[in-house]
Amino acid sequence: MIQAHYFDHRQAMLHKVVLHFQASGISLTGEGIDRQVDKNQMQLEEPFQDAPCILNFADGSHCEIYAQADKQNLLTHLGYSPSTIQRWQHKWQAALLAIIVMAGIVFSGYKWGMPVLADKIASFVPVSYERALGSEIINLLDQVLLKPSKLDDRTIAQAEQLIRRLRPEDSAVPIHLEVRDAPEIGANAFALPGGTVVVTDQLVTLIVGNSGNQLTNALADELSGVLAHEIGHIQNRHAMRRLVHKGLVTVAVGSLFGDFSSVAALAPAALVGQEYSREMEIEADTYAIAALTQKGISPKHLANVLEDMSKRRKRSGVEATPKWLRTVYGYASSHPATEERIARFREVAAAMEQK
Repeated sequence: MIQAHYFDHRQAMLHKVVLHFQASGISLTGEGIDRQVDKNQMQLEEPFQDAPCILNFADGSHCEIYAQADKQNLLTHLGYSPSTIQRWQHKWQAALLAIIVMAGIVFSGYKWGMPVLADKIASFVPVSYERALGSEIINLLDQVLLKPSKLDDRTIAQAEQLIRRLRPEDSAVPIHLEVRDAPEIGANAFALPGGTVVVTDQLVTLIVGNSGNQLTNALADELSGVLAHEIGHIQNRHAMRRLVHKGLVTVAVGSLFGDFSSVAALAPAALVGQEYSREMEIEADTYAIAALTQKGISPKHLANVLEDMSKRRKRSGVEATPKWLRTVYGYASSHPATEERIARFREVAAAMEQK
């Protein structure tokens, strides 16, 4: 005989009952309750040390048993035998092994599985949807982060002429340029889904300097290098692939922890401050080198811009991390170091000059 709390499936009311063990099952007696239940009409949930033992009945009702001795008596009467997994849960070695295996599966899925799946999904996204998404993102950025350009019309027209010169004829999306003032972002450029390349006033100002020169000659070649790199991201659909990958990660985390609140804010944050993977950056750099070479522009101009941007970040304290620590981190990072990219551009430029 054991004490239990009984809940029928009709109303949320607790009934105190007494369970009597019988050969064929159990009987429940209490105020207004008197019923017999066969063993084949009940199911015991997995018991836990500090939680009530729950006994479910076929009609949807159930009993909860709290006393440790009563729980043990019920388990004995029902002939309960823990499964192999339950026995493993009580051994720290098995639990540690399970954690290690699970961590390995999660890491492998994030490192290799997610990117492959994201690329597959992104390849099926219609261009019309990608263009609509890019339009929505730029509109949102204009509301919260970007401001109208303060550059003169002549400079903006020169920048637009440069991107028209570099624009590939076989592009799946209509590539176009948007120039914006972005004090919070600084000197930067980024590509959005659907073919939009955003260049900040601060980047153009960094290139032309304080001389007031327009985007001509070497200065035009420097901005052309940046634009070619961003067009490389567009041609390889890196922005869309990156968004899909981040979306998959967000959904996976939401599934594990029940939090989907970050999905709505995913796109702008993912694209403005994103760091592409090593493979994506190498693809975009390779495209830029080929596009610049075809137009007779030396990749050294892109190297010059990257050096200027790196120096500005260092002066502002963004790269205040000691050099030795950045070097050590670089070996573990999936993102190619700026120095590595600059060296590649200069090497290609030197080879071109020797021809």
